Amino acid sequence: MKKTTLIIFLSLAPFLLFAQEMLIGLGCNPKILSSKLPSHMVKSSVPKPLPFFDDFSSENIFPADSLWEDKNVFINSDYPLHPVSIGVATFDALDSKGKLYSQAISTAFPADSLTSVKIRLDSIFGSSPGPIKISDSTYFSFFYQPQGIGNAPERDDSLLLEFYSESSAKWFKVWSAPGTTMQDFLDTNHCYFKIVMISLNDSLDSVRYFSKNFQFRFRNFASLANNSLPSWAGNVDQWNIDYVLLDVHRSKADSIFKDITFVEKAPSMLKNYQAMPWKQYLANTTAEMKDSLNIFISNLSMDTINSSYKYNIFDETGTSILLQDGGNWNLYPFFTSGYQTYLPHAHPPVPVGWTFPTTSGDSASFKIVHVIKDGLIGDYHPQNDTIKFNQNFYNYYAYDDGCPEAGYGLSEVNAKLAYRFNLNIADTIRAIDIFWNRTYNDVSQKYFYLTIWSSLTPENIIYQKSGFKPQYEDSLNKFYRYILDTPIAVSGTFYIGWRQTTIDNLNVGFDRNTNSNSNIFYTASGIWYSSMYNGSLMMRPVLGKQLPIGVQETATISSDIKLFPNPVSDHILHFRLENPEQIKELSQIKVFDLTGRIVCLAPFSTTLNLPDLQNGLYFLMIFDKKNVSVFKEKFIISN
Repeated sequence: MKKTTLIIFLSLAPFLLFAQEMLIGLGCNPKILSSKLPSHMVKSSVPKPLPFFDDFSSENIFPADSLWEDKNVFINSDYPLHPVSIGVATFDALDSKGKLYSQAISTAFPADSLTSVKIRLDSIFGSSPGPIKISDSTYFSFFYQPQGIGNAPERDDSLLLEFYSESSAKWFKVWSAPGTTMQDFLDTNHCYFKIVMISLNDSLDSVRYFSKNFQFRFRNFASLANNSLPSWAGNVDQWNIDYVLLDVHRSKADSIFKDITFVEKAPSMLKNYQAMPWKQYLANTTAEMKDSLNIFISNLSMDTINSSYKYNIFDETGTSILLQDGGNWNLYPFFTSGYQTYLPHAHPPVPVGWTFPTTSGDSASFKIVHVIKDGLIGDYHPQNDTIKFNQNFYNYYAYDDGCPEAGYGLSEVNAKLAYRFNLNIADTIRAIDIFWNRTYNDVSQKYFYLTIWSSLTPENIIYQKSGFKPQYEDSLNKFYRYILDTPIAVSGTFYIGWRQTTIDNLNVGFDRNTNSNSNIFYTASGIWYSSMYNGSLMMRPVLGKQLPIGVQETATISSDIKLFPNPVSDHILHFRLENPEQIKELSQIKVFDLTGRIVCLAPFSTTLNLPDLQNGLYFLMIFDKKNVSVFKEKFIISN
């Protein structure tokens, strides 16, 4: 369907009287691009005993080394729609490096695979060891979902499961599903994820698969859109799988699991934004806070469980500044009652009048940790019982959560895109950060006019400059920073965006897990329309004081503090203080990239664990408790 619809749309686009919006799949996965593949991707020589279980609730974006041999799929909480538990494995048209497969074409081609480690399917271990027999009732199960919030696989696309037979030295297909839309899947199965139960309990199964080196693998076939404008070609055909289990002493009806779990990602505590400037937050703290949060908790068993819930907020020093305890309450089975509805658990309040504590710095960051427990000790799989959110207050506004699931574009020459933001106090725009979605062969690099408005009706442009084009960043922050040649004073409401010069899709990242479409506007005729797509553009205005660009290049180095090693190769920096008493006066460390963007913010310590940054030059500043910079130094990352 995506191919036919897209071809018709593109053929009519030049005749439309207004700019047309369109969403397409990503040309790359920025989270994978910015992360390194594990260096120890070596097949395990020791087969794993039963049970085999994974619900993909790890915070790692790659499959666990202890369970899986390959790293092609994306472990995430961004693409599924109402998953079984927090986290899924997503299959699509992108490889292990986060880019479109080199063999990608418009007809079905083999794409991702997820292969288990070797499994001891010959023996039962534990209190009653012995060989596995047919009478031990072995079942393999998993849940799957087409599309999720991504792109629907076509009928010719597919997801399949294969078992490896050591005796035959070959793979056998044991299950497959043709592509379909999320809506058709829901209408047919009356559930968002469907369980598949596969028995290994006949004589042929025992001959083929009951060995000490059994393996299984999932694979998908995908196909790119076959239109004539490659700026619209991107990642497609998502499938999500969850809750994979292989074990003995099961039955065909064994689709219920003694597990309570979070289902969705942890939310922002801000009413309108995922992140905002600290200065703007402090100007109207109460108005920016939500009065309650939406938390999705599921009980996968058929028993009513008395569970507890709480959330805890920590400042940059790791000190708890708020503990909101929802107490204990009955959590009824999801399959009969849905998610938890008890308000202190499902919609925990933000205490009336509570706000993040004021600090003297120009930025702040807080960690919000949500925890559920089955009774007093928790259930057998506690990994999915904790979710976290980093509430960042730096120098930018963000409606998006930092991870795109699609690309957004307009189809008309001179079409304009405007994104609305509201200030609490007057401020200054210094730059605009944009994440551009890569398209096939990066053909969307067409020039545009970077534009800022103070009003759309009537239209009042306060900044516009030509000569810009999409630029791609593979770094941890993913956004490309367009630094304004002159600072722009703004107050109240303002808009950032562009006027394009061709019909090509510029293709800005689009986050479908947050929704700010009431702030997205577009036009080609002078009449502004609100976006019809639920989601948020990955565009962020950078405000505040002058960006720290060039200042660190002539850094003044305190003789009392030494930074080492330099270059750094293991993501750890150390500081030696000539006067150890000075540590009492030091407060914060900030690390900037070459564009002046903060890439690491931490309380002062003599050891700094750096995030997974790309090789290159960075600037570091240390501040005292009065927020005065007392140390500036350049350093190089060389991994």
